[in-house]
Amino acid sequence: GFKLMLLLRLSPLFPFALSNYLYGASSIQFLPYFFGTLLGFAPGTFAYVYAGRIGKALTMDSASSEPWYVYAGGLAVVVGLIKVAGDIASEVIDATEENCEVP
Repeated sequence: GFKLMLLLRLSPLFPFALSNYLYGASSIQFLPYFFGTLLGFAPGTFAYVYAGRIGKALTMDSASSEPWYVYAGGLAVVVGLIKVAGDIASEVIDATEENCEVP
């Protein structure tokens, strides 16, 4: 349950509201659901927080802020990592679906 929950939360293919309804109707236990959701949403949350930090640093006049290209590079790395994690999660989910199909 935990691994599937984590991978589904990393994958951007599934709508949030519909997937929550389906998890409630399934037999997944609360703790795997909770920790899979917690860890699966962490990369996206980190990206939103980092983007807000970049926006604040670029719009505020601050002597301690880095040049704009440092923030742009960091954002590119974060977006790239989230994209790779989502692609891996989608591939694992597709492979799991192929193995579970009944002939």
